[in-house]
Amino acid sequence: MHSIAAVQTEYSLWSRHVEAEILPTCRELGIGFVPYSPLGRGFLTGRYQASQDFAPDDFRSQLPRFSDAAFTTNHRIVNVISAMAKDKGCTTPQLAIAWLLAKGDDIVPIPGTKRLKYLEENVAAGDVILTNEECATSEASVDGLPVVGERYTAEGMKGLNA
Repeated sequence: MHSIAAVQTEYSLWSRHVEAEILPTCRELGIGFVPYSPLGRGFLTGRYQASQDFAPDDFRSQLPRFSDAAFTTNHRIVNVISAMAKDKGCTTPQLAIAWLLAKGDDIVPIPGTKRLKYLEENVAAGDVILTNEECATSEASVDGLPVVGERYTAEGMKGLNA
């Protein structure tokens, strides 16, 4: 028998489904938590202003949360996070990662990147310290905003379950 050392799933300021059961169970059992897509597949960076910013062959262009119908509504979350980051003196991605880092020592986010400058920016998020109050404010600010669209399409989920 082998113990489970870590659980990996999506977790970010706009995808907090793990908070109800998964994260508390991990903590109860002493299992580490590795959030992937801590920047919402790049959405929470603020670099994308419209669904057309993604190439047709980009996986994200097929996801419901990145559709034309969802993009404008979902971008309000980015605007809120960007304003908080500006007040904190950091970048939007740094605030999103710092929020995860502030959630506990058992959380180790893994943001993906293809560019050194973004890797350096992501690493510098470790220098952004959020208080409990700032975390609560971040959460409350985005909680009032709807997230439009599922994380995956039904077809995409079939591929994940294969």
